[in-house]
Amino acid sequence: MKDICKAESTPFPNVEYTDIHFYITFKQSREYLKMAEAEEKVGEKVVRKGGQKRWSELTERQAEILQLIKENSKISRKELSDKLNINPSAVQKHIEKLKEKEFIERIGPDKGGYWKAL
Repeated sequence: MKDICKAESTPFPNVEYTDIHFYITFKQSREYLKMAEAEEKVGEKVVRKGGQKRWSELTERQAEILQLIKENSKISRKELSDKLNINPSAVQKHIEKLKEKEFIERIGPDKGGYWKAL
């Protein structure tokens, strides 16, 4: 594990033991934290392994919806509608665009499921 962390320039994990369990805590690298900060800024490119996503592809409203989903993955369409003061049908259209552009996906059913920001 330490060899992989060294090769990836990431901090070594913290290992703790009890009588019956062990816990491994991985720490975030500075590079990861910089990338996470860049994701929060609307209009900047988000670079990930396997391709690029650009925040500039999103409308202002789509970016607002994405941010609300990141803050609360279990937020409902109704709650989004209320927070943004727009019709539920408009929220639905924006969500469909976000799914098309592969910024979000729905995990589980409408009731009891959650949104996953990709």
